[in-house]
Amino acid sequence: MAKLASIVLALAASAGALVAPPAPKAATRLSATEGASAPLGFWDPAGLSELGSERTQAWFKAAETKHGRVAMAAFLGCVATGLGVHWPGVIDASGTTFASLGEGHLLEAWDKMPFDGKQQIVAAIGGIESVFEAQKPHYLTGGVPGKVRLTGSTSGVLEAKYDAATLKKKRDAELANGRLAMLGMAAFIAGETIPGSVPALSQLGFAGDYAGGLPFAPF
Repeated sequence: MAKLASIVLALAASAGALVAPPAPKAATRLSATEGASAPLGFWDPAGLSELGSERTQAWFKAAETKHGRVAMAAFLGCVATGLGVHWPGVIDASGTTFASLGEGHLLEAWDKMPFDGKQQIVAAIGGIESVFEAQKPHYLTGGVPGKVRLTGSTSGVLEAKYDAATLKKKRDAELANGRLAMLGMAAFIAGETIPGSVPALSQLGFAGDYAGGLPFAPF
């Protein structure tokens, strides 16, 4: 019996030696921790900071920065329009006024905009994106994700004005504010299209009955 037990233990040890060791967990990349702020600090329950390579993380960061900037501009535009702040005069030759765009549903401002105006906005965005992607070094090969230079120089106004610690603080603030703005715009869209989805906005008159083309059919 003792001999049989020894044989069983030997076979078990041999089988264990053939089992591959567990794969090491992918390291969180330092670039993914940008924008971490109190009270959560670095928070990544989905493990996105562990995906792909450094190039993947640079692409994520560039996309997040750009979306955050657009969301901040959109959120401020929505708030200003809701408060009745708008440009004076007309927006096209047919006499459409800037003030008329802000009447009714929040998202109807885009629907009311003349088609030529929509084209100009899309063209401006495309122009900025082209400059961003044409910069050297590219953000996937050593450049800074989200940094846009409108001149040929590799240095910028902020670099000349602030030290590295201050620049990092401002970049973290931009990322954090962009994330909040993305959540804010998501809330606006939900409040406009889904009745009762955002109780706080429902109390402000968001009925959730918008029937225009946004967000899936902007043209």
